Amino acid sequence: MKIALPLLVTLSLGMMPYTVTAKTILNIPANVDVLAINAQPPEKASGLFPSDTETLDDGVNQIVFKYSPAFEIGKDIRHAYSQVIIAKFKASETQLHFELPSYRSLTQARQEIDHLQWALVDEQGNNVVIAEDTLQKNGLQVGRDYVQEAQHYNAGSGIAAIHISATSPQPATPAKQHQLSATKVPTASTTQLPSADSPNLAQLKHWYQKSSEQERKAFRKWIIDQE
Repeated sequence: MKIALPLLVTLSLGMMPYTVTAKTILNIPANVDVLAINAQPPEKASGLFPSDTETLDDGVNQIVFKYSPAFEIGKDIRHAYSQVIIAKFKASETQLHFELPSYRSLTQARQEIDHLQWALVDEQGNNVVIAEDTLQKNGLQVGRDYVQEAQHYNAGSGIAAIHISATSPQPATPAKQHQLSATKVPTASTTQLPSADSPNLAQLKHWYQKSSEQERKAFRKWIIDQE
């Protein structure tokens, strides 16, 4: 008896072991900066800039993010900045999308963004956020370590805290800090600089040119602090 080829293929596939790993996809719009995920750094799309999606294990996850809608003012691009939000949510095998307010003007955005009303919704339109809070820091905001801040937050009793696993990196102890400071740092003569036309440098130039003068000053100060 002859069996049609399509039927043979179907039967063969049916006998093969089939395993699906449950995942949740977080879609990140351009005006949202995801700063930490489960107290770890977010993924990078090209080794420098963040990815526009994150793949998460199903269940409870946590994100730290900031909303920064942009407005064209003359030749400049100006932003309004929300507070740094830390949120805990629960989702399984779905695509998640941010629902964020739109503002008519920069003035309106800056007046209202501190009281941001937002949601993280699944494919059925359900809000999956369990709890949200803000990460507060007094003084200079440039160069904040959001991963470390999230780890400290999770060590406390905040409403959006999640359990920190034993494998999560912990802040360096004074002894470790001393060892790190004693580590030999490559000098400029031994460090290979990226080429002037590398994709990362091109993207840096692109975003620098789109930034306002105030943002450029803050960025330059951040660069100096890293030296």
